[in-house]
Amino acid sequence: MSLNLNKLFNRNDLPSFSKNITPSPKDEATLRKARTEILDYLKRAIPQWLQTNLGEKPEHPPRFRTQGSWAYRTCNAPCQLPPQEMDWDLGIYLPVSLWEDNQVHPKVAAQGYYEMVRKLMKPLAEEKNWTLAEKPTCVRVILGNGTRAHIDLPLYAAPDDEFVHIKEVKLAKAALTAESHVLVADSQQTITWTSIKHIALAHKDGTWGASDPGRVIEWFDRKIERHDEQLRRVCRYLKAWRDQTWSSGGPSSIVLMVCAAQTLDRAQLAFTGRDDLALRHVLTELPSQLRAAIKEPMINPDEDLNRLSVDERLEASRNAGEFLSAMNEALAQSFNNRHRALSRVRVQLGDRFPNDPDGITPDDGQTNIRMTTAEPRPRAPIIPTKAG
Repeated sequence: MSLNLNKLFNRNDLPSFSKNITPSPKDEATLRKARTEILDYLKRAIPQWLQTNLGEKPEHPPRFRTQGSWAYRTCNAPCQLPPQEMDWDLGIYLPVSLWEDNQVHPKVAAQGYYEMVRKLMKPLAEEKNWTLAEKPTCVRVILGNGTRAHIDLPLYAAPDDEFVHIKEVKLAKAALTAESHVLVADSQQTITWTSIKHIALAHKDGTWGASDPGRVIEWFDRKIERHDEQLRRVCRYLKAWRDQTWSSGGPSSIVLMVCAAQTLDRAQLAFTGRDDLALRHVLTELPSQLRAAIKEPMINPDEDLNRLSVDERLEASRNAGEFLSAMNEALAQSFNNRHRALSRVRVQLGDRFPNDPDGITPDDGQTNIRMTTAEPRPRAPIIPTKAG
């Protein structure tokens, strides 16, 4: 007889893995408060800076959008402290016409955009006792003050017809960021504003990368419509496994999300009420997926999201294979050996996985009856873009 581990992954009344990896209300409140303070401050400061430095008030004020794990609602509490931290991505968007009309070269605009936000954030950071760090594609605000968290401020230029549609994510409903492809990285900087057809990410070195995080948000929302909240939980389990296995690095969040969604898309059954089986099913394909290129046509059919090197891919594949073996062994144990099953899973997921053998039950043999064929729902097409 096999085992049912579902209650240890997700249950309402007692501790579960999904609860244990959820950010604490205090940490979430700290992040949300900092995000609001930054948002309110930059809404005033950026137009003032642009008016002073460009000599005119911009026709459109900057727009802001939460993206990444808080937009997808896949954020986990850090596992290894330090170096891991929670992060909040708050994208800042300005229209291409703002720079183009003022005859600002794209390279100068990218560098100036970055420098503008860095300088504007300095007095607020000093007031709040935050630390600023410069990253290649964002200004990072490290909150400190006992909070292992930071807020990233990536900077975007959007063609006017796309700029008007940028809206903040409904955080009550909703919260990845993969590295974008650089449009032009040569020293001649031949990029022009007319070559930016869609939303682009400013790089500190003056280049721009095609990147629209909104498309990834839309893609993931469509997948949740198809697979319900189980997909979101499975993605969080995979991210928690990564954070337990690697103190830094490992497969990116977007890679794990795409692998999980694609595998469940191909499943002939829906694992209703069985997160343990859904996770095990995703793991059956993950080792081979992590060795290869990973593409998602609904985001961009040409972009390989798997940025790991050859050696890193092999390591990730081996680790995923060990996780699969642990889940297979755990689920196959007899009820009398449930302690063994628990031990095998905790090796992979760490102490945050409940040490509660009473939460393990015998599989009642009705699993296949409870499962129903997964029927994909009709979906409108998503215009391909670079992952952001």
